[in-house]
Amino acid sequence: MKEEYLFLSPEWVHEAVRAIQAARSTDKNFGKLAQSFSLSLIYVVTELPQSLREIHGGPQLVVLVQLEKGTVRRLWLGTDVPGDKHDFMVSSSYSLAKQIFCGEANPATAFIDRQFRVEPMRRVYQRPKFTANAIVTGNAMLKVARRVATIFPPDGAPRATASAL
Repeated sequence: MKEEYLFLSPEWVHEAVRAIQAARSTDKNFGKLAQSFSLSLIYVVTELPQSLREIHGGPQLVVLVQLEKGTVRRLWLGTDVPGDKHDFMVSSSYSLAKQIFCGEANPATAFIDRQFRVEPMRRVYQRPKFTANAIVTGNAMLKVARRVATIFPPDGAPRATASAL
């Protein structure tokens, strides 16, 4: 039986990155697409379920990914936004991240409907070719990440504590 990983746990993030790195050599089209792409991205996922709050030590997960010509040069997980230079910072709720991962929400539609934030927004319009490439490459990476055997926490909302009952 294939090992399953808890969505957005450190193990899941590392497995998704491993799958993306492996796809560069096993999937010719993906490899060609990724090979020409570099990006530094901070992704903030807010409103984590209680089980992920306990794993990450806070109510949000911050992931910094630095890609250089399709290779992950740096991967960092934390609860606070690092001071590292980045091209974009994307913020969404856990619920939306899960819906996008499961294919229940379309990233482009969610962006247009402002369900998640992209900062600095001016860069999206200043560099349209780069932005388009980021969207295409991001969608290809999402498809690869979906190959990771993923489970979701049973707790969609913070748990009540014994003292609150």
